Order: sequence, then structure tokens, then C-alpha cells
Amino acid sequence: MSTGTPVTATLTDRAAARAADRARTRRRSRLRGALVLLVVLVSLIGSGWVLLRSSAFSVERVTVGGVQRLTADQVRAWAAIEPGTPLARLDTDAVVRRLAGLAPVRDVEVVRRWPRTVEIRVRERTAAAVQARGSSWLLVDRTGVGFATQDRRPRGLPLVSAPVSQGSPALRATLDVLEVLQPEVRAKVREVRAATPHHVSLLLTRGRTVVWGDTQRGTRKAAVLAVLLTRKASVYDVSAPDIPTTRR
Repeated sequence: MSTGTPVTATLTDRAAARAADRARTRRRSRLRGALVLLVVLVSLIGSGWVLLRSSAFSVERVTVGGVQRLTADQVRAWAAIEPGTPLARLDTDAVVRRLAGLAPVRDVEVVRRWPRTVEIRVRERTAAAVQARGSSWLLVDRTGVGFATQDRRPRGLPLVSAPVSQGSPALRATLDVLEVLQPEVRAKVREVRAATPHHVSLLLTRGRTVVWGDTQRGTRKAAVLAVLLTRKASVYDVSAPDIPTTRR
């Protein structure tokens, strides 16, 4: 008599039970995963709504720093940031482009300060020289950009001039020359003229003139000029700095 059939049936039943348990475990795992994913999605949607639509993180205050010629109110007006704009939706690049339209602005940074503040940091242009503009004086920065006018000529800034027909290269040549002069020499400069970008001259105190030439070898010319000025002369020619000359 054989007893194999009951044993086989018992083993089959146990295997089926284990398979059923594993299936239920997989279903529960998938269900838990789906629930977790649903919670995450709901959280993300809620967070997105709070950031992009809710007033909880909207612009309430705009601070301005770094201004001297400009006022904070002028900067805010040009920035045109609407109160109540969600910080996450604020186009900071567009704000920077608008503020670049203010002539005294050299560069600007716009920063979100959560939860409700926008910070605008301005760097204004620094005057390197002045240009005559009728009865006014135009302040010019190192790059040749004019950014403010004054009724009186400011002290301590040399006059730069170049024919309009020569355009900005000639003006930049005058500023390049000023840049390389030693401080004690720059303090004696009253005007820098550029008939062309290759023909620059300086007018100094006491009616003295410097023939500079082009902007090549500027550092060498500046060093030679500093030595030549120890001599009495009315004209100092450093256009060929290895063979400078003076004339009374």
C-alpha cells in the first residue's frame, strides 16, 4: 500500500499557501508604494501652489543697497516689481535688464530673500574724467560711458575731448592714457585730447604739453614722462619712449 499521495498533496497545499502569501505581500507592497507616491505628489502640488500662487511667499518689501547718485526710490521705480508677486515667479533677469537702463548703474544683482523680500544690490559707475557738454559737464567712467551731468566742472577730474567724427575709440584712448599715468603725474593733468586714437596729447598745469602719440607701450611712456617732468620744459614728447625729447 502506498502513502505517497497524501504527502504530495500536503506539500502542494503548503507551496500554494506560500505562493498566496507572497502574492498578498507583493500586492500590499505595491499598494504602499502607490500611497507613498500619491502623498509625495500631493505634497509637491501643494508646495508648488504655495510657492507659485499663494500669498505666503509673495513680494512684500524691496530693499536697495549701494546707491549714491541714485535714490532707492528711483531704483524701485525702474525695477518695477509688483507687490504681491510670488517670489518664485519673479523674473530677476528682467529686473536686471530694466535697471541697466539707468545710466549711473554699472552692474546690479537681484536676490530673492525668502519669504517676502527682494534685495537689489547696485554698483554705480565711477567718474574717471569729464567732457564738456555746452554749459554742462558730463561725467565719464573708465569705459567711456557718460552717466551724469553737472552744472559746474568737478574738481580733481581731467577733461577729455575727442572729435565726434572719431567716435568712441578716440575717447577710450584718452581714458587709456589716464589709466597708466602715475598718480603724481595724473594730478597735474588738466585735459587729454585725442585728435584720433593714434594722436593723443595732454595739457598739464602751468601750460605744459605732452605729446603722447598712440596708446601702445603706455606703461613705458608713463614711466618716462614721470622722469622728464623733473626738467623744465613746455613740451614733453614721449611718443617714441626710447628717445623722448623736450622743448622749451
